[in-house]
Amino acid sequence: MNRFHACATCIHYGIEKRANGLYTYCRRLGYATKPHYRFNCWTPKLNVQRLMEKETRKDENH
Repeated sequence: MNRFHACATCIHYGIEKRANGLYTYCRRLGYATKPHYRFNCWTPKLNVQRLMEKETRKDENH
């Protein structure tokens, strides 16, 4: 299981400030979501991709 895989780390994750609080959603699908949710359509943000690559290299060297 990828520890980085969550909606909040996806390029499609959106946040809107509304009168009744923050609304978090998937910009691609248009559905409300939560930061910790996980879906198969996940596409990690560039900074998350770099962290994942760094961990992979670290694991390969040990």
